[in-house]
Amino acid sequence: MRAGFMSSSQRPGISAPYDPVHLTHVGFNSSTGEFIGLPKEWQLLLQESGISKHEQEANPQTVMDIVKFYQE
Repeated sequence: MRAGFMSSSQRPGISAPYDPVHLTHVGFNSSTGEFIGLPKEWQLLLQESGISKHEQEANPQTVMDIVKFYQE
């Protein structure tokens, strides 16, 4: 066996992740007027915000900017 290699009976120690970041990728389908990849919690917030479906469809970039703000 070469020096520097561990034997097959030893397992390397793997630590837990640190400073994890969860990224959410949201898009807008202009054909259907719907947001794609929006987490369910955010869908509820959007529904309860008083922003109508028509306003969301008319201003998708504004909604995307809001989603991006909450991701940061």
